[in-house]
Amino acid sequence: MKTILVPLDHTAAAEHTLAYVNKLAVRWPAEVVLLCCIPATDIGQSAADLAAEEQRLRSLVERLRYQQLTRQDGRRIKYRYRVLSGCLHDHVRAEASACAADLLVMGLEHIDCGRQEAPGNHAAAITELVSCPVLVVPPGRRALPSRLVFSADFASLHLNVLPRLSALESAFPGDVDLVQFYPPAARGQRRQLKQALSRASTQLTWTTITPHLLEDDAPLEAVSEFCARTQAQLLVIAPTSSAQLLQYFDSCYTTTRAYHTQIPVLVLRTAERPPSAACCDRCAERLEQEQRKVVLPNYHAVHWA
Repeated sequence: MKTILVPLDHTAAAEHTLAYVNKLAVRWPAEVVLLCCIPATDIGQSAADLAAEEQRLRSLVERLRYQQLTRQDGRRIKYRYRVLSGCLHDHVRAEASACAADLLVMGLEHIDCGRQEAPGNHAAAITELVSCPVLVVPPGRRALPSRLVFSADFASLHLNVLPRLSALESAFPGDVDLVQFYPPAARGQRRQLKQALSRASTQLTWTTITPHLLEDDAPLEAVSEFCARTQAQLLVIAPTSSAQLLQYFDSCYTTTRAYHTQIPVLVLRTAERPPSAACCDRCAERLEQEQRKVVLPNYHAVHWA
């Protein structure tokens, strides 16, 4: 059975996050693991305090389950509760591993350890800590997506990312637009970029996939405009660094309510590997051994007194 890990705080936006997860859990279907981390400065670490917080969480779940869903759908969702003392970034890695989370869903304005930062900052930090995809949901009530936009640099995208995305096809069925932006200086690489787009489309399991190779020297603004033009309901990204992820939620975009900050964003973590001059694994191992020999001192060559 699939598992969705949902970190919740006690803000009003948390209800919107949980309402979205409820719809997703019915469609997939999946078990929902609710994780609530309470800063130790706010409450004591006694079992009674944590039990009171868990009861508060259960009350929220039961209220939303039967207000939002039909009784039959509400009964189908299985919940597990985890209430811990401390900060989310201290526990999320272990919790995601323990429940074998297939997806982590959190709010765009999630508050961690009592600190309220710019929207998306905490989500970007959590993405670095877990290996599963992270779905960032902005405040507001919305339907599940039927039109998706997947924007990435497909020429450098690691192949392990695409099966991870295909595993979510039944959770997010619909039409998928693959979008690759390139600057004017890269016009000579259009053929390679088209081939990379074609390879990506063949490895994804959605029925309707439309590739788009577009020229633009400001890809972030361009993808937001593309999502607005196609009325996309979910943006999928595969940033190559935490700095690149933070750009999507920069204050200039959240303040001006850019389109991509008003829809859920699914973040796929890419495994960063350092560039290697080796042509194969055997050559890479040989180069590594040679580098070790250079680093280690050659005591036999030293003339001892």
